Amino acid sequence: MSEKTVFSLSQLTRSIQKVVEEHCSKIVWIKAEIVKLNYYTKSGHCYPALVEKKNGKVIAELRGNIWASTFENINRKFKSVLKEELRDNMTVVLQGYVTYHPVHGLALNILDIDPEYTLGELAREKAATVERLKKENLFEANKKKELVLLPKTIAVISVETSKGYLDFLNVINTNAWKYRFHHLLFPAILQGERAVTTITAQLEKIRKHSGVFDEVAIIRGGGGEVGLSCFDDYSLAEKIATFPIPVLTGIGHSTNVTVSEMVSYASFITPTKIAEFLLQKFHDFAVPVNLASERLEKESQWRFRKEKTSLQEISRLFNSLTQNTLAHNRAELSRLAHLLISDSRENFRSQRSELKQLEKSLFSDALNSIKEARQKTAFLEEKIELLSPQSILKRGFSITRQNGKTLRSIDELDPALQLETRLYKGSIISTVESTKNPSEND
Repeated sequence: MSEKTVFSLSQLTRSIQKVVEEHCSKIVWIKAEIVKLNYYTKSGHCYPALVEKKNGKVIAELRGNIWASTFENINRKFKSVLKEELRDNMTVVLQGYVTYHPVHGLALNILDIDPEYTLGELAREKAATVERLKKENLFEANKKKELVLLPKTIAVISVETSKGYLDFLNVINTNAWKYRFHHLLFPAILQGERAVTTITAQLEKIRKHSGVFDEVAIIRGGGGEVGLSCFDDYSLAEKIATFPIPVLTGIGHSTNVTVSEMVSYASFITPTKIAEFLLQKFHDFAVPVNLASERLEKESQWRFRKEKTSLQEISRLFNSLTQNTLAHNRAELSRLAHLLISDSRENFRSQRSELKQLEKSLFSDALNSIKEARQKTAFLEEKIELLSPQSILKRGFSITRQNGKTLRSIDELDPALQLETRLYKGSIISTVESTKNPSEND
């Protein structure tokens, strides 16, 4: 019986290495999916896990090597073409050759990756997402939501320290008209591979309390167009499209509109533009109201002056009429008395009877004239009384003053000073604990 030939493990691995180097070292282009980049910041090297899938099942798998200098060049090209870095879960066409190391095993030594192919893949994925949302009748769903007349309560999804978020707060908090907004930050990552999971998680939190908020603002400031492909993800776009209240997006770029922006209620180039949009909604409501208030006040003052002048004129005419009537009656009585004295005794009784009758008639006319003038005066006094501040107070209205000045808006009050509220009977002295805008009465 012949002896067994026994090889050491190193001999076997060296043989495999030799075979691979002789027959598998040709440089080729390969399509694969990077499921995990495995980048090491200290060395600059990365060891991507490459797979091929069919119907969601992995049918081939191989480890890759990208050395630091090569990775730097590849990443630079990706930023230039795709506007984002090489990352996990990205389908690529790469150039490389197979290597075998006795310790580290089989690997694909990657020399280059074509970003144009990946760009096309991302474009196809984006188009597929849009087509799917339209097919499911979700593409316009959020745009059909109704934004309230005064959208003052905002759920903000952003990074707390981002410049875009700080710019947004600065615009709405320091507006010249002193419009008041309530906003609550829901922190999330807004670029790269983790953006989808963190944004959707925060949207779910807001959904549970959607009755509290008027709208959601997704704000991404800085970073240019790097890492925007996450906003083309179907799951994120579907969450935005089906959200129960309007979603406003200010992702901070000027080209290549993402699917998330397409399905949102409204999209803006910058976070500042969202703030300006909300301020304009307030302004569109406030300006007509202020103008109407000013017109009402001016009309009331003009009508009061007009009625007062009319009353004074009627009073003057009444006094004049009364004096003329009395003077005329006195003259007539004097004339009749003279006639009575000069008449003969035979006509005395007849003249006296006529005199009495005429006297009654004259006094009746005078009394009727006076009564009519008094009725007109009473009517005008009643109209003026209805317009008087006392009558307005009697109907349940009140006048609030501070430091002697009548207040027409909460913007005019000083919370540190006492208020005097004048009622129909008496006054109330009070202090300010809180205020409400007109729209907050609901």
